[in-house]
Amino acid sequence: MIERLRALPGFEALDDEVLARIVARAPLRTVAPGQVVLAAGGVAETLFACIEGGLAGPDGSALPPVYDAPGLLFGLAAPRDGLAGPAGATLLAVAKPHVFTIAREFPEFVVSLMHRNGMPR
Repeated sequence: MIERLRALPGFEALDDEVLARIVARAPLRTVAPGQVVLAAGGVAETLFACIEGGLAGPDGSALPPVYDAPGLLFGLAAPRDGLAGPAGATLLAVAKPHVFTIAREFPEFVVSLMHRNGMPR
């Protein structure tokens, strides 16, 4: 699990010990193909790190594997539905308070998230 997480934006900036603590505290969520992960207009309370499968918009376009970082960090509403892709998705669900703790302790986490996912919308 740590190796999969390490390949994702933000998480690659963290060492194994920190990643292990995140994995221990964040539940896995399995999402069926086409299931809504975050509805349009909603504000993310959880950062979803896709470790298997993928995420897509309603038009089928790929969404970032760490979703919805800009919305969660800046309190922005999702501009469109975020769905599990055609193969579904397995997501590590990191609660908002934990994301902010990680960000305070490891600012490089946020820098990497914003750099690799693009700037806030």
